Order: sequence, then structure tokens, then C-alpha cells
Amino acid sequence: MVNYDYLIEDARRRQDVFRNLDRYLRIIKEVVKSIDPNAEVYLFGSVAENRYALSSDIDVLVITNVDPGIILERLWKAGIEPPFEIHVRTPDKLTYYERFSKLIKV
Repeated sequence: MVNYDYLIEDARRRQDVFRNLDRYLRIIKEVVKSIDPNAEVYLFGSVAENRYALSSDIDVLVITNVDPGIILERLWKAGIEPPFEIHVRTPDKLTYYERFSKLIKV
């Protein structure tokens, strides 16, 4: 017999994340700004373009010169995990992302 408890729990957690997206984005911004006050945080991809499903990743772009490992570790310690997909890039990469997706500044 197959146990689907994990899938059910994951679906519930994703539903909670999407329902409370503003709170999670605020946490991401606070953590990033505590490391680099000049950093910028953007929501992009299917969620920003309002064409997502509960199975979608939530793409977040962090623009900073700080080492990506530092940003990702602190976000992980703050409880930011999938479905969030964090992209840490240097300021010169912002234009690249602007060409392919709607960016919503957090």
C-alpha cells in the first residue's frame, strides 16, 4: 500500500505558503537587507505573472554583491525553503532578468 501522507503534507504546506506569500516575502526582504542594506529583492516568474499553480516554484531574485552562499544560508536558517527558488545575482545581471520576466520589487 502506498502512503501519500508526505504528498498531502507538502500540498498543505505549499497552500499555506501561497496564502501567506506577503509574509514570506517580507521575511526574505528583512533577512537580505540585514546582510546588505543596498540589496534589492524581486518576485518574478509565474507567480509575478499570475500564471502559477500550487505546484509552481516561487522565484525570488536577490540583487547584491554579497556572496550567494551567505544569502542562501541565512534564508534557509530563517525557514525559507521550497517552493521558494532564490536566485542571487550581481547588479549587472538585473537587465537580463528584466528582459525575460515581469519583476515585482518586494
